[in-house]
Amino acid sequence: MRHATTSLVAGLMRKEEFSGRSLEEAMARYVISPTLASRTAGVHCSHSGRLAAPGVVELRCTTRVDGLTEPFALKHTYTFPLLDEVRESGLVLHPETPSGTSEVLVALKDGAKSYVNVAVHDDEGYMLHSSVLTYNRRGDVRPYVPVIPDKFTSPVSLGKAELGEAVDEQGRRVLRLVLGLEELTDCTLVKVGYNTLGIQHVRHFEATPTDPMVVSDLLLENNPELLPGEWVIGATDAEDRMLVNGIVRISPLDGPRGATA
Repeated sequence: MRHATTSLVAGLMRKEEFSGRSLEEAMARYVISPTLASRTAGVHCSHSGRLAAPGVVELRCTTRVDGLTEPFALKHTYTFPLLDEVRESGLVLHPETPSGTSEVLVALKDGAKSYVNVAVHDDEGYMLHSSVLTYNRRGDVRPYVPVIPDKFTSPVSLGKAELGEAVDEQGRRVLRLVLGLEELTDCTLVKVGYNTLGIQHVRHFEATPTDPMVVSDLLLENNPELLPGEWVIGATDAEDRMLVNGIVRISPLDGPRGATA
C-alpha cells in the first residue's frame, strides 16, 4: 500500500481491565462509537449454535439495538484464528424490527472443538460488542471462560500504553504502539503481533529495568505488506499472556497526509 490511514475501532484494551471480569464485560468498556449514545439506548447480543451436519456447526449471532428512531446498519464479523479466516455479514435494523441475526457454517476438520471471535460494528466501523465463543462437534456454543481465572493476562506491571499514528526518525508515517513496563527486576521479553485476514507477524522486544519502554512501528507509507481492513495489534509477555490489545482499521489514502499522534 502506498499510503495508509488508521483509526481505532475500539479503545486500546489494557490487561488489568480483564481482572475479575468476563471477556464480554471487559471488552464492552472499550466501545468508542461517537454516535452510539445519541442513536440508541443499548446494544444486546446473544449467540447460539446447532449441528447442521456431521462435523458442521451453524453459528448464530443476534443483535438487538434498543431505542431506535431510524434505521441502523451494522455488521457481524466472525474471526476464526485457527482457520486463518474472517467472514462478515451486514444487517439493517429498524425501530419496528430492532433485532437481526446472521448465521455461518463452519466445518471442524481436526479436533473436537475450536473457537471464534464475534464482533459487532456500527455503520462507521466502530466496534459495539465483542465475544469469544467456543464450539464443538455436537453443535454446542458457549462463551470462552479461561480454565484458570486471569490465566491469559500477564503479571508484568503495565504503565504507559498508547496506539496511534506518529512519524518515525526517517520522517515516515507509522502506526506506533508504545508500552511502558513497570517494576522490572530483570530482562523481560515482549511479543508484539500484527494480525489480519489470516496474516500474522510477530516481533520480539526486550525490556529491561534501565530501558522499560517498548516501541513498535508499522510503516504506513510504501509498505507492500499492508492490506486494508481490520488489524489486531496485541502485545504479550514471553508466555503469550496479554499486556494490551488494539483493533485498528487500515484504509488506503490517495496521497500522504499529516500525522496524528
